[in-house]
Amino acid sequence: MTYAFMDGEKDILIFSDAGGTGRSYHAAQTAKNQKRRRHYLLEPGWRADAAIQGLGRTHRSAQVSAPFFRVCTSDVHGEKRFTSTIAKRLDQLGALTKGQRETGSQGMFREEDNLESPIARAALRGYFADLAAGRAEAMSYESFTDWTALRLIDKDGVLLEELPPIQRFLNRVLALPIHMQNALFAEFMRRIADQTERARAAGTLDLGVETLRGEKIEQVSTEDLWTCPKSGAVTRIIGLEVTDPVHVPSADDALSRNPDKLPMVNRASGRAALISARPMQMYDEDIVTLMRKAVRPNGSSYLEETRFGSSAWEEIGKPEFSRLWDAEAASLPKTTTTKLYLLTGLLLPIWKDIPTTNERIYRVTPDGATAMIGRTLSEEGAAALRACFLVSNPQTPQEMLTAALGTTAPVDLGRGLTLTRRRVAGEMRLELTGADRGMIEGLKAMGCFTEIIAFQLRVFLPHGDGIDTGRILARIVGQEAAMTSEQAA
Repeated sequence: MTYAFMDGEKDILIFSDAGGTGRSYHAAQTAKNQKRRRHYLLEPGWRADAAIQGLGRTHRSAQVSAPFFRVCTSDVHGEKRFTSTIAKRLDQLGALTKGQRETGSQGMFREEDNLESPIARAALRGYFADLAAGRAEAMSYESFTDWTALRLIDKDGVLLEELPPIQRFLNRVLALPIHMQNALFAEFMRRIADQTERARAAGTLDLGVETLRGEKIEQVSTEDLWTCPKSGAVTRIIGLEVTDPVHVPSADDALSRNPDKLPMVNRASGRAALISARPMQMYDEDIVTLMRKAVRPNGSSYLEETRFGSSAWEEIGKPEFSRLWDAEAASLPKTTTTKLYLLTGLLLPIWKDIPTTNERIYRVTPDGATAMIGRTLSEEGAAALRACFLVSNPQTPQEMLTAALGTTAPVDLGRGLTLTRRRVAGEMRLELTGADRGMIEGLKAMGCFTEIIAFQLRVFLPHGDGIDTGRILARIVGQEAAMTSEQAA
């Protein structure tokens, strides 16, 4: 009887679809059994609305604590085919009912659990290419075609334009012997996880509204960007600093979590890493690249196969790898602080002007401040918006600096000098142009530095943490006294 569970006489309750409607099994304030519920979803079925009904039995209003959901699968990897379908349908249900996908799935499923997403389709196309080229580890192309009856290449050995759809691939894999489908699914799931990780790092992973989490979230700046002339609504740039603890796995943990990767060392830098034994084909929108994944103590990255072949990475034994890995892990800081900008307030009228390199939407509650929601910006993206909305004809040194950081167009400083943001040797720099030989020493005395690049002497303004670039620029344009008095006031 369900009354025995709610009264605390029984610790376990099993209910089916028939008991998943019109009943309550949550930790209600009026129930004797107020322990936190641990809800194991054993058979999600194919109907998302029925799954939501069942999950809603333990997650209701007036409860002492929210339940802990777990989706159960066996060690047969093909079962992910069924949990993937319910994950997709729950996401669709959340998008339809609340406008937020995580509302439907209750946060139980990860992005890589949906095997029919655009990222999964891109990963499958790359996996097909690797199977046809003999780069897959699970099985050879001949074995794959024999067991699945799926053909991937034409008579000339070229990858087909119309490859088998992902549903057909998943269904054929389910018919394989257990050890074969486990090997194929494990390799395919790793590729989905890698594609998802790359999309998340690039800011192109569509997650809807995310909650920004951190051990400490501090609001460090607030800047009004634009005010709507009709409604008076304000668009603001909020500066945030997010501090998180750094969790670095030991060498043994890293080796056990990455069985498909080889321990290597870069003889040029002396750094250790776990690198994929085989390259894999990855899709970034329309760009196809052959890459290897490298796992290091401070995170993971991806190496193009051509660059990897000409690099100083070489395979080493596990004892030397463990020594190098653990030594670097011990030297890493215990916490990391990330600075980001949140564009909040009225966004739709200026949406087309917002840089599109990162489109993640965050809900955040800084320490000691109210909750807010907005779109994230990089430091360069925030500078570009400031230049677009705050500076039309820069006059002060700070306005000139803001304009230069926000656009690649040259900013006139007077006396024939211009300031331009450029990328030199992979890093952003501020270059002064128009200076003749007689001005070089004076500019260096004001704080500039020079560098010979391609046999040409170039002048740069230092820029970065701990450098007062605005004051250096004020000296160059002859407004240092005005800037000092303004700061004093």
